[in-house]
Amino acid sequence: MHLRFARLSEHATAPTKGSARAVGYDLYSAYDYTVPPMEKVLVKTDIQIALPSGCYGRVAPRSGLAAKHFIDVGAGVIDEDYRGNVGVVLFLFTNVLCCKINLIKVDADLL
Repeated sequence: MHLRFARLSEHATAPTKGSARAVGYDLYSAYDYTVPPMEKVLVKTDIQIALPSGCYGRVAPRSGLAAKHFIDVGAGVIDEDYRGNVGVVLFLFTNVLCCKINLIKVDADLL
């Protein structure tokens, strides 16, 4: 499947596939974010996608982000007719202040 998308700003990065047989597309943050301990952040990608008729998009977590930083992805359904800015909700599941994470690339897959 070829993903149809549009950049909403000059900060947007095109979704990419990690390999020819990758299940989903890698998404990228349009801006730098800090996720405070035990909090959530809505990370904007500044892309808009057009899904095929009868399909939906799912933003899924990648194991590396959870294993290394205790970060998970939430609220990952993108409806077929949604044409807004694709956002990724990230949760940081640690209360250690030294573990604030500055994000440049969203480590999530669009399936």
